[in-house]
Amino acid sequence: MENNQPKILVVKTFDEAAAEARAKVSLERSGKQLGLLTRFEGINAAMLKYFRFGHVTMLAGASGSGKSAILNMIEDDFTNKAINGKFYGEVMLIACKYEMAASDELLRTISGKLEKSYGYLLSAERDADTKEYNSITDSEFDAIQAQLEALKGRDIYYIEVAGNLIQLYNTVVYYKGLFSNKKIVVTIDHSLLSVKLDEKDDLALMSNTAHCAMKMKKALGAMVIFINQLNGEIEKSQRKENPALHYPQKTDIHCGNQLFWACDDVWTFHRPELIGIDLYGKRKIPTKDLIHGLLLKARFGTMANVWFEQEFSKGRMTQQKADYFINRVKSFGIS
Repeated sequence: MENNQPKILVVKTFDEAAAEARAKVSLERSGKQLGLLTRFEGINAAMLKYFRFGHVTMLAGASGSGKSAILNMIEDDFTNKAINGKFYGEVMLIACKYEMAASDELLRTISGKLEKSYGYLLSAERDADTKEYNSITDSEFDAIQAQLEALKGRDIYYIEVAGNLIQLYNTVVYYKGLFSNKKIVVTIDHSLLSVKLDEKDDLALMSNTAHCAMKMKKALGAMVIFINQLNGEIEKSQRKENPALHYPQKTDIHCGNQLFWACDDVWTFHRPELIGIDLYGKRKIPTKDLIHGLLLKARFGTMANVWFEQEFSKGRMTQQKADYFINRVKSFGIS
């Protein structure tokens, strides 16, 4: 008889919600660190101090924009005792690496620490004059070994072979059960590479990805960060020719409508140099080595711009002010 009764949704009273609101304010004013920091002051500030658990964040960008590099650095920072020591040993990171092997992600992390390119670590960096490839020396190999040893013991679990979204959710639930005392961070690189189950196209896959992220956020208290692609709209000639239209917009995100609503924060990363823009936006910022991080949606904050200099030859990106790029050009006497 009870099985025939209509199901109703769970209701929270005003008093319960008010008690939770007071608790949040009380915890934050205590000075206790409640989220995870990155090395980038601008990103931390834009995220209202740090990335929080129970939030969903999207990082979107075109190929070569630095979005995967940013995610790699964020993952490194989240599990770095020097940056997030208050949470060390209390956070478990489940990293879905559908594009790159976990070993390559580690080499990317090490390249930044040693200030060498990924290609250099693989003895594949070619000298412009001699045309010879470098070869890792014994001392350099020892340095790589030392970095791997220093990273040892971090609570990162990699998923290299993509599955469908039900399998992903079940995997996260399983590991949460194994480590019930730990907070969970789930990263997905790249969301479009999840295996389709009943989804007919990318739109359906992205819609279900949004629902899966919301479920992990609500049911497990997980922090979810996933990568998505920009479509080709930003490369159209009328966009490139009009400085007012240089910055990425919601419509530039692939299947953006299906994902945007589920995210607490949406970042876009853009390298205008790659699509032939020399001076970027109304401020005419020189684009050489420029990466523009735009917080396009902030459920609890405001939109923000964060500027980076790409130094991929040193395995890193460095946060700069917009004026840095303008003044650097002026210093060479270029108007």
